[in-house]
Amino acid sequence: MKTIIYAFIGTLAILLSGCGPKDVKTIIAETKEASFIIYTYDEYGTPKGSGSGFFINADGVGITNYHVLDGAVKAQLTLSDSTELEIDKVLASDAKWDIIKFSVKNPDNKKFKFLKFSNKLVEQGDKVYNISAPMGLEQTVSDGLVSSLREDSHGQVVQITAPISPGSSGSAILNENGDVIAVATFLHKGGQNLNFGVAINDSKLAALSQNEFEKKNASFNKKENFIILNIPDDRNGTVVLHALEFKNDATVAYLSFTNLDLSLNKHVIWCELNKKDDGFLIEDKERNRKYYVTSSTIGVDKPNGTEVALASNYKFKVFFPAIRDELHTIDVTYGHTSRGWQFTNINLDRYREKLTYQSNEYIRNYAYSTMHKGDLNDASSIFLSMLEENPEDLFALNAMGIISYAVENINDANYYFSKAIEFHPNNTLGYLNRSQLYKYQKDYKNAIADMTTAININPAQPDSYFVRGTMYADTDQWDDAVNDYSKAIESDDFQKDPYAYFYRAIAHVRTKNVKAARDDVQTSYNLTNDPELEEALQELWKALY
Repeated sequence: MKTIIYAFIGTLAILLSGCGPKDVKTIIAETKEASFIIYTYDEYGTPKGSGSGFFINADGVGITNYHVLDGAVKAQLTLSDSTELEIDKVLASDAKWDIIKFSVKNPDNKKFKFLKFSNKLVEQGDKVYNISAPMGLEQTVSDGLVSSLREDSHGQVVQITAPISPGSSGSAILNENGDVIAVATFLHKGGQNLNFGVAINDSKLAALSQNEFEKKNASFNKKENFIILNIPDDRNGTVVLHALEFKNDATVAYLSFTNLDLSLNKHVIWCELNKKDDGFLIEDKERNRKYYVTSSTIGVDKPNGTEVALASNYKFKVFFPAIRDELHTIDVTYGHTSRGWQFTNINLDRYREKLTYQSNEYIRNYAYSTMHKGDLNDASSIFLSMLEENPEDLFALNAMGIISYAVENINDANYYFSKAIEFHPNNTLGYLNRSQLYKYQKDYKNAIADMTTAININPAQPDSYFVRGTMYADTDQWDDAVNDYSKAIESDDFQKDPYAYFYRAIAHVRTKNVKAARDDVQTSYNLTNDPELEEALQELWKALY
């Protein structure tokens, strides 16, 4: 009898131990395998933002928030083992509930780890966990309690003390058994521990039959010939080729320009037509065939160009003839000088085969896309996070310098440009922008010193000579100004630039070289179609006689 009793007690202990809470490390390990980060792209192919999600069955059906995918054209998810998968179809959705159910492209019929929903009643005070990617920080674990159960516009909502941040949206909120009780949805920034998830279970999800997302986002994953690239130009990365779309009636390049140049508060971009090899073109490297620009959504010349304010991002399209051949290796270029936009040796097969996430490029391009004149908070937060991860990130340091200057924080701007120089002494970017900062502060000695260093690092860049020439002119060093303007004009970049001849003409006047000044005025006048410059040239011409 005692043996039977002891056996019964042992069996009971085993059963009871299985009913208790799981070990936290076990919950974390199981949830990590079933969870993922979602990276989305907008209609330009530009990084739109990230969220979180989790699988609910072994075939790869996943759950996230509606708002994570809303407005996206394509989306990709990355698992904890770095496996990358593209979202295929949205199966069901509810904008009010903020829930979306989807499948992934799974040609290998891989089986996935997944999470189960809890059928236990959620109560105030219950222990909860969340594993997500706030601010892109993968596999971040937080814990807390159910602080309240509420009803709002989303329906049944679970208020928790476990922290939720941007990027956590769509992740699972788990009970102490590791089962899903809610999907993390939003937080109130004005208070502490005001974090919320929409309640979810098997029966609620089974009742989800509508698909609002498909009606509102009809283009999601329907663009088979829409290839996402996100390639920075070869020169300095301020122009990005986000995507190419091969349509029946045209080929479209989707690009953006971010003004991170302190030498101009407003930068003008334009796309000239009928310029053949000197204009925008796509070159098929295999067939040695070129396709020239037919139109664009920016100005057609400099006087009528599109202005982009300092610390701002501008998206635009460039159109080419329809290309029937399947391209493999291409160049996309605009001019062949150092000031041109060059995207060379693009292997389209690589991008066509798989939507690939590159961490630094995605985050940087997303940060650029958030840069709007007068609203730089989001960009600033992202770049600062990048610098926490890598204090030597050149582009983040430069961007923070520009943002600091734009909000009139000159000391911080100097700090970031100086750090860029400290960490990258052989890169011209920090010197070029800090020199302009010194110039605006009327510290011409240091401004000229930085420009001279930039020229010594890269003596083939004609823009640097032109900029230093204006600094020499500002300090009445006219012989030096003439020399720098002349070096700039010797290059292809400035040979047909009417403003370069105009500024050199003024410098010639100051050095009393009247004949050279007249020649430059005449050349400038012949090159320009800018009424304001023509008027200035006429006044200068009169003064020379």
